[in-house]
Amino acid sequence: MRLIYDGRSTVPFINCILKTMDVRFFILFAFYINVNCEYVNRKFCKNVDLNKCSIHSMKLDPCPDGPGFCLIRRDMPYSLAFDFTPHFEAEKLKFSIFSDESNSGTFNGIVTPPVDACEYHSCPLEDNVRQVFDIDFEYTRKAHGKFPIEMRLWNAKDDSDVCCFPFNVQMLK
Repeated sequence: MRLIYDGRSTVPFINCILKTMDVRFFILFAFYINVNCEYVNRKFCKNVDLNKCSIHSMKLDPCPDGPGFCLIRRDMPYSLAFDFTPHFEAEKLKFSIFSDESNSGTFNGIVTPPVDACEYHSCPLEDNVRQVFDIDFEYTRKAHGKFPIEMRLWNAKDDSDVCCFPFNVQMLK
């Protein structure tokens, strides 16, 4: 069916509107996915060789207010997953989460004490093989306000072989 108005077909006009709406819908849909994701903005750790590890993404679940920072509550379960490529090999791995509740850059608050990461991830760790590390934890320390948390995964035999990144959280009462 073709609509005719003043002797001209309206099909090209309608096609133009549909194409414009398709693009607008796609942009709106992409924006919606990006806003509602749980991926968190992260930085790099100080005093760590950045060439030892490539962090591709990090996800904290639940994190409804990401990616700028996550609102967390004390004694609630969280899942931390990060996609990374280590540039080192390791037979044994250690993992820990630290906090810097005073925002002094010291990361001296222990959220998760150093544990054998091979209990949560397959070992040995292979050089230049992209993989995902996933672990559950609870923040049990008394704290309030906005502060960074630092995640570390390192070679148990050589602590210079490390994947490390901090990310911001806001502790709710």
